[in-house]
Amino acid sequence: MRESFGGRGRRGRALGLVVLAVGAAAVAFSTPASAAEPPRCTTLTDMVRSGHTIAVPTAKGSTLCQIGRDYAANATVVSRFQFTMRRCYPTLNLASPYSSEKVGDLYADGSFGARTEAALKAVQRYIGTAADGIYGPNTRDRMKFIDDRNRDCYAYRR
Repeated sequence: MRESFGGRGRRGRALGLVVLAVGAAAVAFSTPASAAEPPRCTTLTDMVRSGHTIAVPTAKGSTLCQIGRDYAANATVVSRFQFTMRRCYPTLNLASPYSSEKVGDLYADGSFGARTEAALKAVQRYIGTAADGIYGPNTRDRMKFIDDRNRDCYAYRR
């Protein structure tokens, strides 16, 4: 007598294991939800806004990118980003647990750590975007960036 697919015999169990293995492989190799997220910011691109040149974090060939604790950019990009927050938003208090510190006191060391995340959250709250500590297109569109003379700040959007 033949056993069915779901039977308890060896064939049924072996086939069941094959189905489970194929299903697990499909899950492991499926496109994760995060694949739709912008890439990490890997460079700075000079852009002219309001007649002034500002350096904006970008990815190769795209202005859509992210910087955050889980989206580490290179040290040059992070350092310039930290410097920009320091100069453009110096009087804001960092987010908790560093709320007694000012964004202007942030050290531009090129490492996106807890204080940089807290500074970004403070900036995000101030500009009216989700304070998630991740720089992305929404933050970029509302944030100000330092000009090429390191003196004044100008909005990305005109």
